[in-house]
Amino acid sequence: MDGPKRGGREIEVGVEVELEIVKRFAELGYQVQPDVIDLLRQYQLEQGVGINEIAEWVAKSLDSSSIFVISGEKIAELIKQQQQQQHRAPKQRRAPPGIVKSFSNSGNSVQQGDFLQHFISRYEEIGGIIKRRMNSSQIRFVRNTRTDEDVSVVGMVSSVNKTARGNLLVDLEDPSGHIPVVIPPHNEVIPDEVIGVTGTLTRSGYLFAHRLVYPDVPLHKSASAQSSLPLASSCEDEEPEYALFISDMHVGSHTFREDAWDSFVDWLREEARSRGIDIGYLIVAGDIVDGIGVYPGQENDLAIADIEEQYKTAARCLRRIPGGIHVVLAPGNHDAVRSAEPQPPLYEDFQRFFSSDTCFVSNPAYIKIGSRIVLIYHGQSFDDFVNSVSRLNYSKPEDMMVEMLRRRHIAPIYGNSVSIIPDGHDYGVINPIPDILHCGHTHTVGIARYRDVLLINSGTWQSQTQYQKKRGISPVVGCATLV
Repeated sequence: MDGPKRGGREIEVGVEVELEIVKRFAELGYQVQPDVIDLLRQYQLEQGVGINEIAEWVAKSLDSSSIFVISGEKIAELIKQQQQQQHRAPKQRRAPPGIVKSFSNSGNSVQQGDFLQHFISRYEEIGGIIKRRMNSSQIRFVRNTRTDEDVSVVGMVSSVNKTARGNLLVDLEDPSGHIPVVIPPHNEVIPDEVIGVTGTLTRSGYLFAHRLVYPDVPLHKSASAQSSLPLASSCEDEEPEYALFISDMHVGSHTFREDAWDSFVDWLREEARSRGIDIGYLIVAGDIVDGIGVYPGQENDLAIADIEEQYKTAARCLRRIPGGIHVVLAPGNHDAVRSAEPQPPLYEDFQRFFSSDTCFVSNPAYIKIGSRIVLIYHGQSFDDFVNSVSRLNYSKPEDMMVEMLRRRHIAPIYGNSVSIIPDGHDYGVINPIPDILHCGHTHTVGIARYRDVLLINSGTWQSQTQYQKKRGISPVVGCATLV
């Protein structure tokens, strides 16, 4: 009786594995011929790996634009290629990106006083940077100072208005009080930023500004800051390593440019490798999918009206990226996470559709690649910058990124486009200073260098929508930035 029971159990286990293989490949968008099952079960036993890892390896090795049914012949060919590569001299596997700061707090509850602590946190951190550059006093102390004297204060801008003569009238506050400051009209002051002011105090209690001091980033990083990072390319004989930066895929939209994505994958598979470009990382700065209900009438613009199917399709697109490239995904305002910042990484319900080695980070997030610190921020605050500073526009996103660095904050304006979840600390403060600031959102391309920081906004994979047409935004489609 023992023998038949064991044999029956073996048949049962075999059926379970077969169903698991068929189901996993179906989730990836493939059908498998019957002889594939035996080959993959044998490969699983030999390699000691799970079905998920095998399925992801096969999917990454296939050109999904032309193959939908996988044959045993194709699997045998892939296994042979894999065995040949294993017999070659092994190349050291590159390290995954290091997570410097990624915010995963749920933010489901807001306690009384949290907003106050949020702005005090901003004032103390950014104000501390400014105070180290000037001899400032508290506003309460300044109010007791003799008039017609030059004084310096550091405060947060609570309001900006114009005087009858066209000057800016700014209400500046710190924890001790507030003071009206008259600033010449050529200055660009925005609400909720932290600035330093040196000027003359009048008898009427107004401070007439002679000089504004911004926190800004230094002209050059200090030697101590540079020495704190390990130099990944300190040896001349080391081969260079590359990272690709993209954003705003908007998978699921009628206007998602699958043809541009196909060309991108072809370039990665053929041209990049033929040129000897060793790409180790692909960083995506949000709006992976188009989302559901992001704006009124969006259902008319969707090719995929189910959020899970959108993420499954996006995962299939990213699985076509050649193996060995670490993919880093941050969310944006179209993704299925809370809209308030900081946005947490994609929820696990969606993470499961992607390759197991995908790195999921928040928005914003700091990551470390080799010796480089990268600050990833999707960029919804661009909407507020455009509405507050007349010279800024969506066609030159790099100009807005410069303003972020000057103010040492990715989203200084509160209460308009960007909502926040306060928990006592302001995560929008730019500290540490990154080597690369990578944004998206505008669907336009901007590459620049501001002091020691490389600024990247690499466009979109979605052609122009009706909303963008109304706002005069001309997207740049299918552009990836190689660093």
